[in-house]
Amino acid sequence: MKTRNHRIVRAAAAAAAAVLITAIVGSVIMGGYVADRILHQNEGKDTHENSLRQLELWGYDPEAFEAAYAGIGREISAAAQDGNIVPGTYFDTGSDTCVILVHGAGGDRVSIYPLAEQYLKREYDVIALDQRGSGANPDDRVTFGILEALDVEAMVLHARKTEGNRRVIVHGQSMGAQTAAVYASNAEPGTAEAADAVICDSLVPGMELMLREMFGDGDTQSFMAVYLTGTSKLFMKLAYGIDYDDADTIRIAADDRLPTLVICSDKDEVCLPHQVEMIYNNIACENKELVHFDSAHIEGVIDDPEGYMDSVGKFLSGCGL
Repeated sequence: MKTRNHRIVRAAAAAAAAVLITAIVGSVIMGGYVADRILHQNEGKDTHENSLRQLELWGYDPEAFEAAYAGIGREISAAAQDGNIVPGTYFDTGSDTCVILVHGAGGDRVSIYPLAEQYLKREYDVIALDQRGSGANPDDRVTFGILEALDVEAMVLHARKTEGNRRVIVHGQSMGAQTAAVYASNAEPGTAEAADAVICDSLVPGMELMLREMFGDGDTQSFMAVYLTGTSKLFMKLAYGIDYDDADTIRIAADDRLPTLVICSDKDEVCLPHQVEMIYNNIACENKELVHFDSAHIEGVIDDPEGYMDSVGKFLSGCGL
């Protein structure tokens, strides 16, 4: 009997071990797959065409913009700390203040044209760049601002040292706003790498939070949301050295010591208003401001360009810019 019981126990243990090994291997495979899909979310997509479609939905004419500003626009590039070569367009109005515009997910620098036009009308110099995984940027990975922040830093230095701009502002929309926020959380005020002000429009509240909402269909605590986010987070950190926590916009705002304007779209169903307000509340810099627009995601500048830029102008004036 003891021998039989011992065999049963051994068989059960072997079965449990097999199940455990299968679960671990399966989790590693799933984590790797999800991590790869996150990093290469724009693979096979035409981000330029996506931008044109978005502008068409807004009734904005990119060809008219290019015709109006072709004479002052030229291609530029800058090398980030990790060696990535950041592509962009520099629009030179002769100002000593340059605004670096950072577009959102799925598009390229063309999607930022409506905002660029508003700054150019007010005679700011403008740099519109392609984020990683988009447009002509050679790095095909999307990291929710973690590596993209290095590109912004490179363009800030380019504006100051190559173009001769005395003052530099960074203005991002959606995931571009998250990039701006990650950049601001790592910038040392008063250095050449630090912008004089940062503007974040409808910013993504965090890499892990957004993924949990996506995987859980809005329920961030569902088993599927926790499992897929957890396995991909671990794989991403171990295999690629990229930590979701470094793109936790709500948390890292506590390290932002640059003057920061946060723009909240009250009809936003992508980056929810209460999440945007949480980020604002955590920003460390005392020179900060929150403004609301009765608009959908990043559409404040589309719905009310004058009111939008008045809010921006008042904030910048308060910063001495």
